[in-house]
Amino acid sequence: MAESNNLDDNLENAKKQTKNTIEASVNSVSEDTETLKEDTSNAFDNAKETASELATEAKELLENAKDKATAFINEDAKEILSNAQQKASVFADEASHKLDEFTDTTKEKASKLAEEAKETYTEAKEKAKEFTEDASEKINELADEAKLKAAEFAAVAEDKFDDFSEDAKETYIETKEKTKSFFKRLFGK
Repeated sequence: MAESNNLDDNLENAKKQTKNTIEASVNSVSEDTETLKEDTSNAFDNAKETASELATEAKELLENAKDKATAFINEDAKEILSNAQQKASVFADEASHKLDEFTDTTKEKASKLAEEAKETYTEAKEKAKEFTEDASEKINELADEAKLKAAEFAAVAEDKFDDFSEDAKETYIETKEKTKSFFKRLFGK
């Protein structure tokens, strides 16, 4: 009986340890996913800031060109100013286009990373579930086997006890008979 309780306790402890291991694995994957999301967000923010700085610098260059052009109010100055405006406009358009490309690329990479993290999380969850099922199955098998062994042991012990009881009873009867016989011979009755 005590052995059966011990087996049940061991079975419960094994199940709890398996559950704790699964929970720790799931928590670790969740934390890694959060870190990945934060890193991607930070990279996107840095790229956005850098592109904004480039656009600001382009605007400043345009302003500088306008200021210098104002000093020359003749045909050559107007032509230089027009060329500078066109170049600045082209540069601003290119910077905007590059920023859009970079933003799109960053979004795609972040989306891919998030998808990969989600897949990794799903795979880890499935493997943890499989592990739990396998562990639970093996624990149940071991528990059933232990119960069978305990039942066999109990049956053998019961048989031995019955044999011992029968032997003890026979020895008692034999001793009783011999003692009776001894006293009869001794006292003559």
